[in-house]
Amino acid sequence: MYRTLLSFIPFFVCLFWFITFITHYRKCDRAKRILTWFLATCVVLYLCHGLYFTVGLSHPMECLWTLCSMSVYPLYYVYICNLVSHPNAPMKLFLFLLPGIIVAVAKLLFPDVAVDSARQLIFAIQVFVVIYFGFRKLHTFDREIANVYADTEGRDTTAVKHLLIAFVITSFLSAVANALGKQYFAQSDLMVIVALTPFSIMLFALSYIGFTRDFSFEQFVEDSNECVEQPSGDTHEIEERKIENTIDQVIVAKQLYLTLNLKIGDVAKATGICRTYISKYINQTKGMSFSDYINSLRVEHAKTLLSHDIETIKIFSIATQSGFSSEQSFYRNFFKFTGMKPLEWARERANETYSQKALIVTVSEEKLMQL
Repeated sequence: MYRTLLSFIPFFVCLFWFITFITHYRKCDRAKRILTWFLATCVVLYLCHGLYFTVGLSHPMECLWTLCSMSVYPLYYVYICNLVSHPNAPMKLFLFLLPGIIVAVAKLLFPDVAVDSARQLIFAIQVFVVIYFGFRKLHTFDREIANVYADTEGRDTTAVKHLLIAFVITSFLSAVANALGKQYFAQSDLMVIVALTPFSIMLFALSYIGFTRDFSFEQFVEDSNECVEQPSGDTHEIEERKIENTIDQVIVAKQLYLTLNLKIGDVAKATGICRTYISKYINQTKGMSFSDYINSLRVEHAKTLLSHDIETIKIFSIATQSGFSSEQSFYRNFFKFTGMKPLEWARERANETYSQKALIVTVSEEKLMQL
């Protein structure tokens, strides 16, 4: 009984999250709905997996397991595509499921024909395609995010990238487990736990991150379209001069960078310049994204605040006064631009100031002695 429960741990994890997603299905955006289908596939997959470790699988169940195992990666790739874009032909993405369907049907209709080699080859190709093209799509989307929002936390896809790496690791472990065979893990309960724990953790993390992610591509499109149109009659040269004369004045002199949750659309409204021109100007003249530029100014402002008495420093207060939406964002960006934590920088600054004052006092005393 105990071993039976252990064998079904990934199944219970997937079932819990599938029920969670399905109860919120109407409120889900397109990406979360795809993730719901992904979890439904995982429920069936790990049900078959648990049965395999306990009572064994009949031939039809083996075919169902084949179909589900070859559908997991394609469905997750469809999820990524809908997370970062609106595909022009969304149904075409489901053609990635076709190889799994063909192999499963072939295995069902022709049980004497060995299809495992074909399945393993197709699975390896799926892993490569999803990892490579998935990373490219996520990286491209993150660059677009950084040119629209000053605060990318909760909007970028860093966590999803980490999950893709976890996918690679678990796929490798799955290949090793298949090579070792069922009997190797059936020797003890500990071996079953070792085999199933990585999958359970990865599936839980994947589901949790997908469920708690509130930012959607629809929101990104809406915020990106908050753009001041280029005034009619303005020539390109006039527009360029207008950008050069107003961008630093509005962002720096008027300290617009201190605005919480600042978007490039806010700068566009304040300057009367289309965000496309603003983004291009910052990228070319500052050599960084809109997000990095704004956060670099915020860090410089935070340095000024940190230069005061170190004993009275309150990190949360400095973070909000500098325009950061959270302490985590403040710490991350401060370390990114200085290579130090805020309090470390403040202490080093205080020590430098103390040393300079001590040097001035020493020089003054020497001059007095000479007199």
